[in-house]
Amino acid sequence: MFAFFVLAVFALLFVVAPARLRQTRSDGQKHREQAEANSRAWYEERLQAVEQDVLEEEDKTQLAEELAAVLLAEYPQANGEVRPKERPPTFRKPGNVLLFSGALLVALALVVYSQLGSYGAAKIQGAQAILALSPEDDSAELQSWQMVLSAWLADQPDDAPSWYLLGHAHLKLGEFGRAERAFAQAHGFAESDVLVKLYWLQSRYLSQQGAMDALSKQLAEEILAVNPNNQQVLEMLAVAAIAEGDAASAITMLNRTLNTAAQPDRVRATVDAIKALRASDTLLANAQALQVAVNIADGVKANPRDTVFVVARPVGGGMPYAVVRRPGWLLPFTVTLDDLVSMSPARPLSQADNVEVVVRLSATGTAEASADDWRWLSEPISLALADREQAAPLRQSLNAVLSPPD
Repeated sequence: MFAFFVLAVFALLFVVAPARLRQTRSDGQKHREQAEANSRAWYEERLQAVEQDVLEEEDKTQLAEELAAVLLAEYPQANGEVRPKERPPTFRKPGNVLLFSGALLVALALVVYSQLGSYGAAKIQGAQAILALSPEDDSAELQSWQMVLSAWLADQPDDAPSWYLLGHAHLKLGEFGRAERAFAQAHGFAESDVLVKLYWLQSRYLSQQGAMDALSKQLAEEILAVNPNNQQVLEMLAVAAIAEGDAASAITMLNRTLNTAAQPDRVRATVDAIKALRASDTLLANAQALQVAVNIADGVKANPRDTVFVVARPVGGGMPYAVVRRPGWLLPFTVTLDDLVSMSPARPLSQADNVEVVVRLSATGTAEASADDWRWLSEPISLALADREQAAPLRQSLNAVLSPPD
């Protein structure tokens, strides 16, 4: 907007300048014509005086010819002849150059403004402040932005960023249905934006009071495909699974939420929820058929930022079948390895014949082992299907005591 007005002012100056120049030149032309008329009258009077002077005829004729020659030399039109004026090229005239430049600047200003601005864009400048406003302290300002953005989008329905900001305003004011519709509009223009998907899912989840329909689950899967450990999405899916009586899926989702750092009270609540779900009788049969409980003793004074990894893998090493991750400050604790914590549904723990369990205390928090890790390694455990058929369901209980690095 500011750039447009600057260009327009410059263009106006270029248009006004030629007019002033023409006016100045016109005044000068009038003065020159008046001077020429006065001079011409003087010469004509002098010729008439010569005629009346008492001179020899020969001298009078010679003087008259000289005066006439001077008059014709300076003013050829006095003898009926008009000397053609040389017309300068158009672009050599300063006035025309300035006029052309002014027109070009106006056209340029209009092109730039049509590309970068909109005649009403000033109304929504600063709307990004919505993201930092508090619903408790700034509700009046949020409501004001609601009205401004709604009016703007009525005329500019293709403005995806404004739909996104309007969705946040609705969400912060607890208007979940309106927030859902606003984020849906933004998603229509930015289908690959994970952040838009997340807020659209959150709005749908709140407007439907915790229910997850097919569209919500689809959005959740699209988000997890990009960010597999997104806590918000995993918790939404876990709560929905519990509501549907699917404890197995809920345990899987809740276990994944512990793969990223969280507040201690949230971690404890999640661990307690997993324990309660495992104690229920709604687990899938194949998940109950094989369980390896690992009791990790408090044999080491762990740093609060350390991480404990419990891994069931092929004997001697290889791609793990199942992994559980817990913060070190929870020690001592017990974890259960089964199909619900398998690395991949296509490669469940129940399909392995022999495994070994590794417990590792990592200061880096990465899955890659380090020479500084405290470790414990179990003896090989037979999980062959024939053994399970004879004594199903198979339960294994291991006591792990971590040892310092060599």
